Amino acid sequence: MKEIGNFLKERREARGVSLIEVEKDLKIRKKYLQAIEEGNIDIIPGKTYLIGYLRNYSKYLGVDEENINQIIQTYKNLEKSKSNLEETGENIILPKKHKRDKSIFEKKKFFFPIKYVYLISFILIICIGLLFLSHSLKEAQNFPIPSPEIAKETDINIEKNINLETEAIIAEYPKEKDISNDTLPFLKLIANDKSWIKILSGGKIIFEGILFTGEVFSWKTDQALEIITEYPTKIEAYYNDKIIEINKGVINNYILKYNFNPTQNV
Repeated sequence: MKEIGNFLKERREARGVSLIEVEKDLKIRKKYLQAIEEGNIDIIPGKTYLIGYLRNYSKYLGVDEENINQIIQTYKNLEKSKSNLEETGENIILPKKHKRDKSIFEKKKFFFPIKYVYLISFILIICIGLLFLSHSLKEAQNFPIPSPEIAKETDINIEKNINLETEAIIAEYPKEKDISNDTLPFLKLIANDKSWIKILSGGKIIFEGILFTGEVFSWKTDQALEIITEYPTKIEAYYNDKIIEINKGVINNYILKYNFNPTQNV
């Protein structure tokens, strides 16, 4: 019956007609038309009504008389086969019922062992955890605890080693008197706007970073320096409070390099 319904549905959709339009034209309720197309004919009241619906619906969709008779005959054959199955239904249904009952019982038998397996597994995990905890506590009890005297001696030795290492570091790196000496003149850079600056002395970087507006960088030195910044410059440079005209440096790709020598520039 599903094949007949699909055939009629395709004919209707090919004509561009909705079930509501068919309902208005044939005076057949939409739910019965939909049941015919879906092959769900059990909701249609009576065989006579169904044959009439099939005939009228087929004519409405332009199906010729020969095909209409074939549709009706196909429906009758299906009904005849269905009635024959109902007569022999007891012989067919009973074995299926027994099989279904058997499978239910099998599921119940299979369910209980799994439940016990989970319970036993849970108990085993708890037991293993307790054994592991007990073993760890025993090891902790057997772990030797150093006496207070040994601990004090160890702390004294550590302090001595730290002091010796500190003295060695201080001896290796003597104080730079030329930098910290108060008699050395100041190099001072003042940022008028956010500006990137890099200062080198003897090929080593003394400072590299960004000075924000109003920020000041000071350095005590009497050595030659290379001052690098962006161009146009946004900083003012002073050496011993005397202005340095760093704009006279070399400009390349918006980068200014100024070689400052205290003996020459001041």
